[in-house]
Amino acid sequence: MTLTTDQGQNITAAVSVLKETYQNLELLFKELDRIGEEEGFIPVTPKFLRWKSDAYYDGWLTSNFIKLYEVEEDSAARTKTVYGAEIDLEGEEYPSLSIIQYIFDAAEWPESTSPSDHWIFWDPFRRDNLFNIEENNGVWTSTPLEKMKKRYRGMIKATAVDMPLVSVTSPEDVRQLVFEGFKKKASSESADE
Repeated sequence: MTLTTDQGQNITAAVSVLKETYQNLELLFKELDRIGEEEGFIPVTPKFLRWKSDAYYDGWLTSNFIKLYEVEEDSAARTKTVYGAEIDLEGEEYPSLSIIQYIFDAAEWPESTSPSDHWIFWDPFRRDNLFNIEENNGVWTSTPLEKMKKRYRGMIKATAVDMPLVSVTSPEDVRQLVFEGFKKKASSESADE
């Protein structure tokens, strides 16, 4: 075979692997919603959040997905808590799953969220010019700079824990690692108040 033929086969194989990965992610998102409902978590949107762009080739490929959940809260509460399961196929060492708790000023939270709002939930752990980001024993904490709070829907704080995506291999893993993780974050937050 020539070099040209080999390179073409590599591209075809890579696209095939990517399609299979997307198919597996679709199954994971369905399990997240099914188990989330059983555990009392309501999807904020029916779809995952993602970044797409025609202007940047990085935006042609979806490699980061964020699925948001909430629990019923007191409508008079001053804060709004949203939970996120973020899948990053381009993790630093391996594809990762992050379990995230976002806390917002309830007065700033809008009526709806769309898939293109991805940046609001992606930025807190990556944009150190807009957020104070700290890591302590595997727990990431992010607080927006004062001037950024309104832009980020009144975000007060976000906390996250990362794990390898491949550690989630069954519905029981989804229940234990994701939704029990959300519940632990909720109980630790209420203990802090």
